[in-house]
Amino acid sequence: MNGAVAERAPLSAEALIAEARAATGLSDFGPDRSFMTGFHRLVGAVEAMDPPSQLRETAHHKIVGLLSTRLRFAEDERRYPDIVAQDVGDPLIVCGLPRTGTTITYDLLCLDPAARAPREWEWYVPWPAPEQESFDSDPRIAQVQAIYENWLKHAPQLADIQRMDCTQPGECNHGMMLHFASTNFPAELGVPAFAQWLQQVVPEGQYRTHKRMLQQFQWKGPKGRWTLKSPQHLMDLPGLVEAYPGAMLVWTHRDPVLTLSSLSSMIAGFLAAVGGADDLKAIGRSVVDTWCAGLARATLARASNPAIEGRIIDLAHRNIVADPMAAIERIYDRFGLRFTGPHRDRIADFLTNNPAASRLGKHRHSPDQFGIDPGEVHERLADYYASYGHLFDRA
Repeated sequence: MNGAVAERAPLSAEALIAEARAATGLSDFGPDRSFMTGFHRLVGAVEAMDPPSQLRETAHHKIVGLLSTRLRFAEDERRYPDIVAQDVGDPLIVCGLPRTGTTITYDLLCLDPAARAPREWEWYVPWPAPEQESFDSDPRIAQVQAIYENWLKHAPQLADIQRMDCTQPGECNHGMMLHFASTNFPAELGVPAFAQWLQQVVPEGQYRTHKRMLQQFQWKGPKGRWTLKSPQHLMDLPGLVEAYPGAMLVWTHRDPVLTLSSLSSMIAGFLAAVGGADDLKAIGRSVVDTWCAGLARATLARASNPAIEGRIIDLAHRNIVADPMAAIERIYDRFGLRFTGPHRDRIADFLTNNPAASRLGKHRHSPDQFGIDPGEVHERLADYYASYGHLFDRA
């Protein structure tokens, strides 16, 4: 009985911080405490759900781990000031809405010998700093892959929806968890109150954390032009371009009605793996609200800020699927990058032999399954459809 009571004990922000400090032997989070806003929001959102024990335990472990990493990052910065002196340059960033061809585009960009993409295991366990010599044998690879295998054990359908290999290039929204500002939290834990917060605000300081992570990865790890991806960048294009004024942004487009139902299907799989909510209509509602807010925000930011507009190339999902090589060539032409022979050869080999590429476009899902009303999406994203609807057929 005592064990059951302990399992249901509410999460406490103060207790979580104390646990992280005890685990690391460190106490100083550094001068930038902007992450604390999202941290408190997340803790409150978990408690507001009154989650089952499995999900509560998952959230507890995740939060303590993130706090511990922040403590260690601050200590590294104090001991090794050359980390924050790292120049991360002008990154190439794929930032389309989820399920619009971003993954295949990103994979092909990352095949450039000049590219440096953070691996999924780096984003998930970013401390200690990765090192060039042990990069391909880092013990964190097995650690993170075990998490993926557990997800697949409880939700095998994820294998047909999402790449589940932590050695592949990873998404920045994984890293945004370190700022407690990531769309991963609603996807992996549910937390509707946290999703609502992300729909309403732009978390201050998130790109300071983002850049700090790239500096950590670059310090002793492999070097190259940072090549990144996350749909979450759409939620704060002004902050992204302020942090990286020379960023090269690739915005992929597909009818949001289709992308939102596909994303809902993926999230349903993740939540099934941790004993989370199984109300498909509620999942669809959260996805629609989050990404309609994010896409509307991005459309407005782009229309009102020439500095943002000047950093973007638009790609249609249908064109990416029809001719991926040509899509990559367009990106390189747009930004004056050299599209080399070795890069072309790697792309050709990937498209011929990679199983993920052969499944492109074959993930089956239905807006009706998740209660997604096309009319509502069209209305809420009227400006987006007016500006970019020529790039896709309406669902």
